[in-house]
Amino acid sequence: MQRRGSKSALRARPVAVATAGAAPQAVSSGWIISPIWDSLLFIGAPVTCILALFPLRKYWQPQEYSFLLLAFLTFGHHLPGFIRAYGDRELLARYRLRFLLAPPLIFFTTLWFDLRGLHGLVIFIFTWDIWHVLMQHYGFMRIYDAKRGEISPVTARMDWAISIFWYLTLIVASPHYRHNLLLQAYTSGIPLLSPQVFKVLENVLYGMTGGVTVVYLGYNLYLWRKGRLCPRKLVLLATFLAASYYLYVYVDDFIVGFAVWSAFHCIQYYGIVWVYNSSRVAKGSAMTRGVRFLFRPRTALVLIYAALILGYGGINYLQKFVHDEAFRRVLLTFIATSSAMHYYYDGFIWKVREKETRQFLNIGAVRGALRRALPAWNRGPVQAAYLAATIVVLAGLETWHPNDELRVRQSLAAVAPGAEESHFHLGETLRQQGRLAGALEEYREALRLNPAWAQAHVNLGVTLAGLGQLREAIVAYEKALAIDSKIPAAHFNLAGLLASRGEIERALRHYQNALEGDDPDARRLARVAIEELRSGRFMSR
Repeated sequence: MQRRGSKSALRARPVAVATAGAAPQAVSSGWIISPIWDSLLFIGAPVTCILALFPLRKYWQPQEYSFLLLAFLTFGHHLPGFIRAYGDRELLARYRLRFLLAPPLIFFTTLWFDLRGLHGLVIFIFTWDIWHVLMQHYGFMRIYDAKRGEISPVTARMDWAISIFWYLTLIVASPHYRHNLLLQAYTSGIPLLSPQVFKVLENVLYGMTGGVTVVYLGYNLYLWRKGRLCPRKLVLLATFLAASYYLYVYVDDFIVGFAVWSAFHCIQYYGIVWVYNSSRVAKGSAMTRGVRFLFRPRTALVLIYAALILGYGGINYLQKFVHDEAFRRVLLTFIATSSAMHYYYDGFIWKVREKETRQFLNIGAVRGALRRALPAWNRGPVQAAYLAATIVVLAGLETWHPNDELRVRQSLAAVAPGAEESHFHLGETLRQQGRLAGALEEYREALRLNPAWAQAHVNLGVTLAGLGQLREAIVAYEKALAIDSKIPAAHFNLAGLLASRGEIERALRHYQNALEGDDPDARRLARVAIEELRSGRFMSR
């Protein structure tokens, strides 16, 4: 069947659907949309995002740029899933109780954790995100296979295994990701792993990944000989893993790399939701009026769709401008609730074994093999029970067996020695406990790994000053300001050292710079210091 012209730029090609009791017919296209659109939005999304977004990092500070991407793209991509959930009348009728109860239950649970100062939901959402990402990638692999009629349970399990083992391997191989994941776990009260135990587990994972890879290659050689190999699926796997390695392990700027990585996951999601809902509109499915209007094949509507996503993402970005503590708490609770709802809903609204999902992704009818290839035990009450049990356990661990801060930091520096943040935060903990010599060593190690980290130079300067090494402290502050000239603490601390040496004019300039920063404490203290210096100069005349 021929595809329509420009009016359906983002509509998947139709497929032949088997009649009841008949064998599945061959699909008319192995693409979700078309070769070009699939290459941009699905298979080649990692490359698209790296080429388009990664170079832009030079225009912002790393934290600011990553926050922009994570707010407007990553948080924004929750909206298409909610449109899918609440705009599909058939889906809403089927899961009405879940869609009504989940938002308030998740919101008040999150708020309770926040009011109690507990962190268990952070690691819960952190690990759920990993699973969610893997299942989306795995789902795309299965879609491309199903479009070719390859629905073998063995193939599905092989795709599942290679995706999970390699993705976990890349997380562990990334010192920054490893550090962040373990930090969230330990902060939540999960017992610490000794460096020796962690090393053993790391080697076991690497060995299992190697074994799975050998078996997977052998199995795909078998499929190739049988004429059942799906090249598109393998290219999708290759771009996913290559981008994960590049952005997690290879690049030095992990925080930006992670944000760019999240962007391609979101681009894929935007595309699949558009394809699905456009197909429902074209086939006259039961949808709300707003969804039926939005997902018609019009370029202007694609732009409106993108604008709605960015607008929803702006809710996350709003936290940067909120200073009222009560409102900020509610806003952050809403943000966490949105993330948890997104992961929860996606766990059951996109099942490929469901007839409606296959129909509107233009996969066509398949027999029971596909159903057996995908897990069928994940029912609503069961899922709710194990999610609730996990939350209770995490709350209990942190409440009754919290980990010691210093032990956590020492453990992280040992198991993630290549992550500068592990040494930086260990240095902070040691400095706060008055162990300045140890803090000095950790700050220097952090700066050896990342010489361009301005805040580490500031903290190094504070520690050197505390040890009486004032000349070296001045050098540290000057290095921090050479990297980022807008750090109020660096200006304020440097001004104090310069004033103590009698360099009043230089001290006044740095105090004035501290007044222009966004640190209220530095502004207040700088104002007092300027008055004292000017008074002292007048008295000496």
